[in-house]
Formats: sequence, structure tokens, C-alpha cells
Amino acid sequence: MKSLPFNILVGQYSDPHHLGFCALTLTSDGQLAQQTKLTSICDTSYLVKTESGIYVVSEQYQQDGAALYFVNHEGVILQRIALEGDAPCHIAISKDLNLIAVAHYGTGNFELFRLTSNGMIEDRISTITNKGHGPHPDRQLAPHGHQVAFIPNCSVFMTVDLGIDMLTFYEQHNEELEELQRLELPPGSGPRHAAFSCDGRIGFVLCELDESLVVIRRDRDKRWEVVANQAGFPEHKCHEAAAAIKLSADQRYLYLTSRGESIVSWFDVSEPTNPVYQGHVSSGGDFPRDLSLSSDGKWLIIANQHSHSVGLFSLNHETGQPTLVSRIDNIAAPACIVVD
Repeated sequence: MKSLPFNILVGQYSDPHHLGFCALTLTSDGQLAQQTKLTSICDTSYLVKTESGIYVVSEQYQQDGAALYFVNHEGVILQRIALEGDAPCHIAISKDLNLIAVAHYGTGNFELFRLTSNGMIEDRISTITNKGHGPHPDRQLAPHGHQVAFIPNCSVFMTVDLGIDMLTFYEQHNEELEELQRLELPPGSGPRHAAFSCDGRIGFVLCELDESLVVIRRDRDKRWEVVANQAGFPEHKCHEAAAAIKLSADQRYLYLTSRGESIVSWFDVSEPTNPVYQGHVSSGGDFPRDLSLSSDGKWLIIANQHSHSVGLFSLNHETGQPTLVSRIDNIAAPACIVVD
């Protein structure tokens, strides 16, 4: 359990006056403070922190410098890897498999790289390219990769493609990539991000376009199936703008953000195949693109992109309800939150 104070990393979209990402501190009295700017990388829309350092994508087109960076904890760039895709938007790491994966929204592909024991990025070992489109006339004209998720307690990972309503499961065998299963979600749902139970048997998928919450389950034959599908924000109309999904450390509550309504909803998932809606609260700003939870289960932190603010919420241990306790402004276009 992490005691206060602890650090929060904030990935950001850039403008000419704001580059890189920043670090905040959550102090012992529950306040966000001490903004420190790190690096001068453009459009740091997604970050992953490890003991070795911080992995960062620059969400740009290839001709403009789309890249994967490895930086130390002080923000010094150690490595830059040019990416073979447009608009990289998500990073995932498997320490057990020594892999790092990148999802590309613009070109709809996914890239996998090996990691050394000290965290350096080695050669690209696999590239996954999808084909097709979905029924949405504007948002699904082509594949749009949005996430790679390494599933706990197994060697399988899942790609999430918003453009073709598809979850695909893979296993990497040395230099060979094996496709295990494709799981189609409802047409036009637009899956964005997923969160998995600690045992790796249940996945919760947040769909951006129809703003649904889909529950998937792994059966005894290690095949995945949809076991539940319900509204992620049942008290609000759909804005095609669901964003973040995170599961609490005790596996009891699931939190979702809607950018269209600027709210956080939460569900009791004590029975994981039957999520029970508990309610919603304001995100404390405008356009909540990402959220993160502290490992001690006490805090929820939200990146409100359009209001250029980060909100800190305390969590009620019994009910799971978030309560806004602190907000820091002048954080330019926050896109990603990582809590130590």
C-alpha cells in the first residue's frame, strides 16, 4: 500500500506553449500540488511507468514524428523508437513476457517490441493489421486500434479495435504470433478500453460509440464469450464519447467516464457477470478523458481535457462513491493519468 504523499504523472496533448508531460504530488492533506514539467515530447497522450522508467507515445502521424519513447524518472529521454503507424494512443507492458505493445488509432494497427531486463526497447517482433469497417458512417470507416491489454495470469493479450467492433486474442511464442480468437461485439458499439479481473477470467469492455459496458468471460476451454451488455451511463443520453474504465484494487467497483456528459459512473461488480449501477458524479471538469485509481483504494484521479484540469476524488470504502476534494487547474489538455 502506497502512503501519502505520492506522485501522479499526467500525459498531455500539446500546443506551442506546452510540450511533454508533468508530475503532480498528492500531499498528506489530500491536495494536488507541485507541478513539474518533464520532457519536451509532443502530444504525450499515453504513459506507462515502471521501475525502470517511463514509456511514452507521441500521438502524431508518422511523417510528423509518431514515436515510442523510454525516459528515466527525471524525464531524460533514453530511447526514441520511430513507429510504423499513425496516432499511437495506447501502451501496454507485460513484465512476465518482456513485451511492450502500442495501439495506433489512425492506421488501426498494433506493434509489439521486446524489452530488455533493464527496460530498454529492443527490435519490433510483430505487427498486427486489421481490415474492414463498421456501420457508423463517420467513426468506423476503417480499423481504429485503441488498446492492447495483457490479460492477467496467462500469456494471452487482447487488441481492441473501435473501427471494426472487434476484440482479438493472441499469444506470442518467441518470434511467432498466434491468433487465438476473434470476438465480435455489437455492430456500431465501438469498443475503446477494457479492464480485467486479477484472475484474468473476466473482462469489462467500455464501448465508446454506444457507451455500453460489455462483460466478457473466459470459459474452461479458454474461449471468450459475451455474458452481459448494458448501458454504461443509464441516466444519460448517448454522446458517442465514453472514455476510461478502471477496476478498483479490491475488485469490487468499476469506474467509467463519459466525455459527453463530463461524469463518472460506477458499478458494483462483486458479482462480475452482473454489474449493478450505483450512480454517477460530475468529473469536476470538462471532457474526462482518463482516470486512475490509487493502489490503497482511497483516491480516484481524473484528467479533464477540455477544462485543462485534474480532479482528485476520495472514495467511500463502503459504497464506492467518489467525492471531489481537490482540483488543480492550468494543466494543459490532460489526456492520461498514471498514479505511482
